[in-house]
Amino acid sequence: MDNAPASRLIYSFQTEFIENLHVLPNGNLLLSTLKSPTGLLYTLDPKASDPQAKLVTSFDSNITALTGIVPLPDCGDDLYAVSGGRHTSFAFKRGSLGVHIVSLKTGTVVDSIPVSDTATMNGMTALSLHPHLLLSADSIGGRILSINTRTRKTGVLLEDYALGPGAYNSTSRIPPIGINGLRARGDYLYFTNSSQGTFVRIRVDEHGNPAGDFEVLARSPDHLQIYDNFTFDGEGNAYVAVHSSSVVKITPDGVQTTLVGGDGSGSLLKEPTSVALANDGKSIFVSTGGNFRATPREGGQVIQIQLQ
Repeated sequence: MDNAPASRLIYSFQTEFIENLHVLPNGNLLLSTLKSPTGLLYTLDPKASDPQAKLVTSFDSNITALTGIVPLPDCGDDLYAVSGGRHTSFAFKRGSLGVHIVSLKTGTVVDSIPVSDTATMNGMTALSLHPHLLLSADSIGGRILSINTRTRKTGVLLEDYALGPGAYNSTSRIPPIGINGLRARGDYLYFTNSSQGTFVRIRVDEHGNPAGDFEVLARSPDHLQIYDNFTFDGEGNAYVAVHSSSVVKITPDGVQTTLVGGDGSGSLLKEPTSVALANDGKSIFVSTGGNFRATPREGGQVIQIQLQ
């Protein structure tokens, strides 16, 4: 792409699959891993002359993968909620999943809230007026789960075909993953559906309960281009990580363009998984899973892409 924005590789992991990233108030990045012997949580300073991933904490052997990351309210820059459990093939062992409260200052897991009867917790977000209410994407069950970090009560907020894998069959090259990325913004919940290839929103009340119908804002132009996690800029444009090698921009009125990548094996991006807006709003950070088909395996990446 001749007009592609400037991009730079900040860091490459040796083997880790990076599932999600979050920008901390100081501009550093918080990164969660998937498909590790144990779940790992890293920080990375993208402003350093020689950025190096630093381990915040690791989890016990029952938690092999971490997914969503959400800051907890009234905790400064210390406590973060991270979802995860024992990973299997595109799912988790039932009974292993939960939301784990991590202290960045002490590098410890200070609490865990079990989330029973689910095989997936994927993208996670907090409600703006009630940030102690977390919502998590159940990709296989086609549900949005709720977790109250104050009362520790969990439940199902919403269940619908629009959230599920759709008409999945075992011969498909698309994994059976429905709702994937999930973000609360304004009066809406926005989500991607990987198997159905949709970017959708639904109006909700302040507690996350549906107050409108599902609106499909965009569709993947190719069924092999799989929507994953995403972020927004200040103007409401969405930037979506797309497997296997691109990031697309979707405007508020649904116009979709490829921002970077999409050129197959020659792309800088190797299985993009998540996108986060830099604190100054001038760039985005993209995490990737790496080239897990290569021998030896190439680990995940962190890449910065300029928007302005």
